[in-house]
Amino acid sequence: MSINPLMTLLGTTTFLLLVASSQALKPSLIDPCTVSDYPKLCRRTIKGQTNVNAATDMAIKELMKRTMQAKEMAKKEPKGDGGVAVCLSTFGSAFDNLNKALKNIQGNDGFGLNMNLSAALTDFDTCSDAIKGTGGEVSVFYKSAGVLYKMADNCLALSTLVKL
Repeated sequence: MSINPLMTLLGTTTFLLLVASSQALKPSLIDPCTVSDYPKLCRRTIKGQTNVNAATDMAIKELMKRTMQAKEMAKKEPKGDGGVAVCLSTFGSAFDNLNKALKNIQGNDGFGLNMNLSAALTDFDTCSDAIKGTGGEVSVFYKSAGVLYKMADNCLALSTLVKL
């Protein structure tokens, strides 16, 4: 009985593709931040954590902490700026969405996790747009809002790896 050369070639090709794809996945298992748009910021946030669920949890908690710090900073900004008022509101909303996202991880709710992280990302984007719309000088507060946006983007990217 002879083996068809075409079947041998097909089997070999399939095997090589499987090996190559498993090798391509290894870096993201070692460093979850390879999926993020801002990997340096991500790595500083998750501090070497390689478990994707724990890394996502850690990133969300750090973002929540920094969101509250930014909210306190916003309260000290001049009140004449409409952008700051928008940010105060969106920071509260973002914090609530991030809190829900943590509960989504605990409740194995991937759809809810994605939805709440996307909502938080939108909140931070709304804040940045409001500050930019005031036409004022680029402030420390504006830069802070930009960092929060990047952190939220990283959380959303990490959430795609979460195993629920």
